[in-house]
Amino acid sequence: MRKKAGKAVIYFLVLMLCCTVAARAASSITVAKVKTTKVGKGVLTQLVTGSGTVTPKEQYSQSLPEGQKVKKILVKPQTAVEAGQALVQLDMDYLAEKIEEKNREIEKLKLQLEQQKLAGQEDARTPETAQAQIALNNAEILLQQAQADYDQAAAEYESLANDPPAADSGQAQDSGQAQDSGQAQDSGLSGDQGEGSDTAGETPQSGNASGAGEYEQWEQEVQAAKDKMQSAADTLNSQAISYNQAVEQYNLASQNEANAQQNEEKKKRSNSLTVEGIQVDMEGAEAALKKLTDIQNAEGIVSAAAAGIFQSAGVTEGAVTAGTEQIVIASQAAEVKGFIDQADVGKIQEGDKINVKLSGNTEALEVKAERFEQVSAQETPSQEGADQADTGGMVWYGQVGEKQLKTGTSFTYEASRESGSYEQVIPLGSLHQVQGQTYVLTAEVRDGILGQVYTAVSVPVTVLDKDDKYAAVKSALSGKSLIITESSKYVEEGNQVRLE
Repeated sequence: MRKKAGKAVIYFLVLMLCCTVAARAASSITVAKVKTTKVGKGVLTQLVTGSGTVTPKEQYSQSLPEGQKVKKILVKPQTAVEAGQALVQLDMDYLAEKIEEKNREIEKLKLQLEQQKLAGQEDARTPETAQAQIALNNAEILLQQAQADYDQAAAEYESLANDPPAADSGQAQDSGQAQDSGQAQDSGLSGDQGEGSDTAGETPQSGNASGAGEYEQWEQEVQAAKDKMQSAADTLNSQAISYNQAVEQYNLASQNEANAQQNEEKKKRSNSLTVEGIQVDMEGAEAALKKLTDIQNAEGIVSAAAAGIFQSAGVTEGAVTAGTEQIVIASQAAEVKGFIDQADVGKIQEGDKINVKLSGNTEALEVKAERFEQVSAQETPSQEGADQADTGGMVWYGQVGEKQLKTGTSFTYEASRESGSYEQVIPLGSLHQVQGQTYVLTAEVRDGILGQVYTAVSVPVTVLDKDDKYAAVKSALSGKSLIITESSKYVEEGNQVRLE
């Protein structure tokens, strides 16, 4: 029994050993194999690469005359020229046609100017108030005459009305006659009473008839004078109305005359401005004609304004210039211009040494960066440069020393500089980022079913700076921390790993 029990124990131990070996073999197959490194002090090196071109150190531009036909470009690009040297020959026949057109334009403007001056002269006319003034004067005369006639008629009426005939004197005469006849009658009673009675009755009747006739005649004269005064008053009233109407007509004519004068003044001012505009056009046409004649006197030759290397005429032969074309002449001294991508702006500083490799050469030239400018798409020679311009890139310029370079030559460059020393520097590939949080994975020993194993643990870090290979960080990492830099498969926090 003891032998059997001993054999059973031995079999069990062997079985357990085999299971352990099998488990470890299976674990080695499924667990990720990783490479690690330790954090340490270090220096970061900023490496910037890019491309560029050789450009003239200085560049001069001069405009071609507007509206001229280019007959021939006399100089080939990249040719050295002297100041005053002929660069472009303009078409003389085309120039002569332009001069003739400009002369006709000036003559036409002169005719327009004379015509406009004549149109600006005031027209002869009778004032609007002339007829109304005559009517007003006539109405005033008639009114004065009517007033005088009325005054005279009124005076005559007043004179007659206030001077009636003497009615009392007639009555007194009748009374005296009655008394005399009474006395006679009394005295004649004694003689012939009948005769005395007849004689006494005749004399009073004759006196009364005479007084009544004068009074009636006076009343008739007064009525006639009154009628005449009324007629004169009616005439005066009618003439007063006519006069007031004449005054209104004159006032209206005066307003029309003022409006007419104001309109004439506006017309005169407008004409004056038109004359000034034509004169300005004439001055411009004459100045343009002078430019054309100057070109004709120069036999249609456009000369270099400065010495240097002829780059471009800005136009092709046979084309008519628009006035925007520029002849470009570069200085013979050249410099290199490199394009810097926006992500690398600030990594190259003034005075940094840059290795430049010209197109077609294997030898690198050392150039010192001297100045920096914002890049523009117009000055970029390639699509890459245009993309850099669109993203806010920069350009740097440097001198090559005594070496003569041909403008337009392209090159590549490489620049490196130390950005500082740091306490914690780790490989750039060991950094991970999730939801804005940066961390590294370290391999730490933890207890497992099969014993102690390495487990991936996340450690947060703050990136201070980085270059193409390394990153400077601030973290809780120690000098003994095993930072995972590579793994045979995807690893996350808590995964079991094994070291190479």
